[in-house]
Amino acid sequence: MKKLITTFCITIGVMFCATTWAADIKPLTFGILNQQSAAKTAERWNPILRYLSEATGIPFQMKMGTTVQETNAMMGRGEFDLVFTNHNFLPQYDGTYKTIARWSEKPIYGVIAVHADSNIKTLKDLAGKRIVFPSKSAFVAYAIPMAALKNAKITFEPVYAAHQEGALTQLKAREVDAAAVNSRFLTQYAAQKGLAYREAFSSEGYADLAVIIHPRIAKSQAEIIQKALLAIKTDPKAAEARAAGGFDGFSAASDKDYDNARRVYKSIAQ
Repeated sequence: MKKLITTFCITIGVMFCATTWAADIKPLTFGILNQQSAAKTAERWNPILRYLSEATGIPFQMKMGTTVQETNAMMGRGEFDLVFTNHNFLPQYDGTYKTIARWSEKPIYGVIAVHADSNIKTLKDLAGKRIVFPSKSAFVAYAIPMAALKNAKITFEPVYAAHQEGALTQLKAREVDAAAVNSRFLTQYAAQKGLAYREAFSSEGYADLAVIIHPRIAKSQAEIIQKALLAIKTDPKAAEARAAGGFDGFSAASDKDYDNARRVYKSIAQ
């Protein structure tokens, strides 16, 4: 059995390495959707990928583009072996990667948040206001609230940030009137940064982000990775991964769990 040498490295905004292995073992690339800054993404995912590497005997190399659009383009070109995302359900990307697990949390909701002292209380109150979105590619933080605004025939001024953290930072600084984000990230950010907010809009629930895998990965290897992902919930050795991720692990999932996501993406494309 080859000896594992654990190391960590960060190239901000481009690549993160969780583990260094023998030269003849090619690591699998694990893409991560841009939801936070590169440094915070590394803090969350390095322990998760280290656990997966140790549990499966497969080295993983974490990669992401400097923007959501770049990460999506890399996924579209098949540069990732696995990806943590739900942007693969966009019509232009759907059909290649297959879902093997999902972030094991309660359903997530698309939310438009405002300051607690704002006079904005409903969707209609957002008419003419500045609303910040992470990007046009985001599902929960763009497609869902955009569909709601479109259906309500609300005219507003859109603003775009690099990721959800950037969107909420603009809201906290009162540079915008409202921010569209996902409910889980909003709760975490508010607790960490002391943001007092109110929800002007909240959607129905959707399955949290998926772990998807490229079909070039052998079925036997995909099953090993899936088993390790699901084991994070109960394996005592995964305690560090759970703590770093701020979650209780991954749950089994399939592409069908995201059919409602596909419908939303199609609705805003019309």
